[in-house]
Amino acid sequence: MKLKRFLLPILAWSGLMLTSCHCEHEKFTGYLSSLQVGNVVCSDGNILSIDKFRQSGKEPIAIVFHVNRSPDADNLGYAVYIHDMEPLAFADSLGIDQGTSASLTDEDGNENTYSLFNNDEVQSPIAIKSFDLWSYGQSAYIPSVRQLSFLFTVRHQINECITEVGGTPINLNPGECWIWSSTEVEGQKENKAWLYSLQSGTIQETPKNQEHEFRPIITIHNP
Repeated sequence: MKLKRFLLPILAWSGLMLTSCHCEHEKFTGYLSSLQVGNVVCSDGNILSIDKFRQSGKEPIAIVFHVNRSPDADNLGYAVYIHDMEPLAFADSLGIDQGTSASLTDEDGNENTYSLFNNDEVQSPIAIKSFDLWSYGQSAYIPSVRQLSFLFTVRHQINECITEVGGTPINLNPGECWIWSSTEVEGQKENKAWLYSLQSGTIQETPKNQEHEFRPIITIHNP
C-alpha cells in the first residue's frame, strides 16, 4: 500500500490558556501566546486547555509536548498520542536500508515514517500502524530521536495531563521505558534503529525486527 504524499495535519484551536497548576507551562508571546505544552488535542482537531477540555465533552487523542518559539518555524509544535501502541517491529525482516535520514538532530519523524511506509523491499509494522491512526486529517507518525528528546524533557508534566484526560501514562519504569524512534542507526541502517528511553533520555541500537512499544506524534500547523 502506498500514498503519494505524507499529509501534514492542520489543527484548529480555541481557549488555549492553561489554568491547571499541574499542566500549566511557560507562556509565549505573539503568535504563540495561545498554544502551550499540556494542551489537549481532540479528535475533531480542536486544541483546548485542560479546563476547557473538561467542559467540552470532546474526545482526547493527544497532548501538546513541544511548542516552537520562533516565528520562522515551519510548524507550531508537536503533540503525543495519549496511548501506547502495541509492541511491533520496526521492520519485518533485516538487511534493508529503509531510507530514514539517520540524523540524531533533525526533527524529521514525519519524513522518516513516510520512508518506512513506502519502502518496497520490507514492511514496517510500526509505520503501517501509524498510518492506520489517521483520522480527521491528522497525520500520526513515529517521532525521530530529536523529537523524542523534546518529549523526555517534559515527560512528568505530560504524564499528569495524559492521566487527567484518561489516557495511558508514558511508562518511565527502568526496563519498560524503551520505545521506537523512527531513526535508523547510521552505518547500520540495514539492521538497526534507535530505541529511546523515556526514563533516562538515552538511546540504544536495536535490531529492527524486535518488537517494542511506540508513541506516535502529530505536527501542529498554523491554520
